[in-house]
Amino acid sequence: MNWVIFALLSRVLWAADNIVDKLLIGKYLKDPVVLTLTAGISALFLSIAIIIFNGLEWIGFNPTALAIFAGAFQIVAVFAFYQAISKEEISRVIPLFQFTPPFVLVFSFLFLGEVLTISYYFAFVLILVGGFLISLQKAEGVFKLRSAFWWMVLSSLIYAVQVVILKSLYVTYPFWDLTVYLGFGEFIPTPILLLLISNFRDRFTRNLSDLKPAGWTLLVLAMFFVATASLSGFWALTSGPASLISVFRGFQSVFVLIYAVLFSIWLPKILKEELSKSVLGIKAIAIFLMVIGLYLIYK
Repeated sequence: MNWVIFALLSRVLWAADNIVDKLLIGKYLKDPVVLTLTAGISALFLSIAIIIFNGLEWIGFNPTALAIFAGAFQIVAVFAFYQAISKEEISRVIPLFQFTPPFVLVFSFLFLGEVLTISYYFAFVLILVGGFLISLQKAEGVFKLRSAFWWMVLSSLIYAVQVVILKSLYVTYPFWDLTVYLGFGEFIPTPILLLLISNFRDRFTRNLSDLKPAGWTLLVLAMFFVATASLSGFWALTSGPASLISVFRGFQSVFVLIYAVLFSIWLPKILKEELSKSVLGIKAIAIFLMVIGLYLIYK
């Protein structure tokens, strides 16, 4: 069950990246397009680092092409996510990634033949429901989904397709080589968009040239969290069920909430989250459901 540890570690790191992204987009780097393009550069740096320490071997045209496609396709999901967090409170946006697990559950059954046990399906539902509870907003006595809903549906659907593709690859081909080609795929859209779209190029150069030292520090920190979170999540895919690994996104919202609450208490001028008793009560119930789900998986 080592995949459970790596899947949870991935969510811890992604949650840290989400907080850093919120700080970046809220104060230093407000353009979602620029953040999307830098995500591609981060993937390239990771691929280069792997090549330096591990080398690179050719794994065949088909798996290489599929890995590059999966990486390149991700840029749409990244852009949709940044659009969402530019509009909404971070601890409410992240749970909307709970749209990904149902997509993965269906795709992994259809294309990977993946079937879970009854207890695993029950755990899946508990974690999924917990994620949706956190994503709801109480307005005039009625719970409503946030306005980032459609951006996150798009992002989640794309991530689901990517998870199923990567699961099919990681069980067959060398981990480090495959990760390098995936990183190349994530990077490819960045230079293409910068070369072909002058508006993107102008926004990219202007925003980065105006970025303050604190902004650069956050950007580098975000790249580190993205790289380590990705590696941990990819490693989990080598042995764990794709559908269960994807539902662990629910725990990402738990860690985001913990980080956000700590910031709100100790550094409210940097990041302020909604901390009313009713909101925290709903989130506590959601976390309880997800912890039960985790217990059913790990027992």
